[in-house]
Amino acid sequence: MTDNRVDARATEEVLEALRRQFPGRVSLDRTETAQALGFKNPITVDRLRARGLLRASLATRKPMYSLTEIARFLVETSEGI
Repeated sequence: MTDNRVDARATEEVLEALRRQFPGRVSLDRTETAQALGFKNPITVDRLRARGLLRASLATRKPMYSLTEIARFLVETSEGI
């Protein structure tokens, strides 16, 4: 299996876990994103966004992070086993 297929499968698994944790949600604010990623402080999410590692939708007054983007971030920044 190629890396892209492995990444796609891993992303889907993480996305399903996020959907179970936040049912009915498509995106999360910075505090919820920090909670989903296991961070104690939402400032970490701001720092990841500033570094370009985590992308947010800026269509509203506050940045919103899609569950798909959070799953992508987790898969792309995780070490392989």
